Amino acid sequence: MTEQPHILTQIRRAFTALLSDAVGEDHVHNYSSLGLGNFQSDQYPLALIAVTDTKRTDQEGGYDVRNVTVSVKLAERTSVKRPEEKIDEMALKIEKVMAKRPDDLGFGKFWSFEIGTLAPPEFELIHPTDPEKGVAIFSSLPISFVLHTYTNDPSRNFNP
Repeated sequence: MTEQPHILTQIRRAFTALLSDAVGEDHVHNYSSLGLGNFQSDQYPLALIAVTDTKRTDQEGGYDVRNVTVSVKLAERTSVKRPEEKIDEMALKIEKVMAKRPDDLGFGKFWSFEIGTLAPPEFELIHPTDPEKGVAIFSSLPISFVLHTYTNDPSRNFNP
């Protein structure tokens, strides 16, 4: 039997595929892409995905209750007029695809699915050593839900 990847990997892959369909594959990256430079300036606006969790073990039931947050960080360059509006446009696309999301995203059952509110924009220099090259605007849109995974054999990474 082939082991499934970690549940967080499964969730990251599912949301990457879902958002790629909504906003275009070239625009969706993981946070590590920022450090590795795996995107080009023409791929803005960006949707950066990070998956985090907290878990509580149910010893009697033999499973972990995982509270998962998928943080979608939207980014736009200020070379576009009114970058906040471009961020809002992308957030709307994401909210629409999440509103009609399939019940099965490929990683099992989940509950309490909630899309948070768009955070106020933050501005960062694209090239800190050369401010004239522009500024990026970032805003986060959190998505949270709860799921169960097995406690007694976490290598199975199964979400019943």
